[in-house]
Amino acid sequence: MRKLLVDKDNVFQLQEHAVWQNEDGSNDYMAWDTKPDKLSWYGGKAVIIEDVLCLTAIASEGEEENFKSVQEVELELNKLPKWDKTKYYCVVIAGSEATLIKYCETGKPLESGEADFNAAKEMLQKEGVRLLSG
Repeated sequence: MRKLLVDKDNVFQLQEHAVWQNEDGSNDYMAWDTKPDKLSWYGGKAVIIEDVLCLTAIASEGEEENFKSVQEVELELNKLPKWDKTKYYCVVIAGSEATLIKYCETGKPLESGEADFNAAKEMLQKEGVRLLSG
């Protein structure tokens, strides 16, 4: 996966994720997770809904062959430009249900009741995505 991070144009860091823009304008993402005795990667489509980047269900996954630890991945991710195409992001599960909405810049979850939370929730609802919390 190191080759993906180094050789691909338009790759950005979004907290613990790598997000890239494809030639056709679509977006994909990848993240890493530590399983017992091995480092694994997973990835899927990233869809922009107004000012929210939605990381959709996992479409592919595998065992990491280039990195030995999450710390190595983080070092590589930190070399990438930060994702700045949207203000918020969330993970969408089960097709149309979203988990926490977070700020792209900080990774901090939006709090129910704050203006940004309500705005982001409305953006998602317009596209039929239901927020599981709040």
